[in-house]
Amino acid sequence: MSALTPDCDPDMQHCGQPWQGKAKPGSGILAAAVLVALLGLSLLVVTKDVVSDAFDFVAVPVGLLAAVALIRRAVRLAARGASAVAAHLPTAVAVRRSQPVG
Repeated sequence: MSALTPDCDPDMQHCGQPWQGKAKPGSGILAAAVLVALLGLSLLVVTKDVVSDAFDFVAVPVGLLAAVALIRRAVRLAARGASAVAAHLPTAVAVRRSQPVG
């Protein structure tokens, strides 16, 4: 271990990237649920007069950041799905063209 990367594994598999590779299964779903809850709460604060209007200055940026994070997650999930579907499609037959004798 070093001071720069305190989360290194002994086998150095995850060294330098402490934010990757340590998540438990299902933690992405929990994070998405939290983002949806933040987005819904911020929309509720902005659209209803439940709380003071002063909270709108906090709720709008929080809602925008949650929406951007959810959109990025959806795009990343769609890209993974498209690449998985493309990996299972049969490959095209290679066309062999004759070459002129030179």
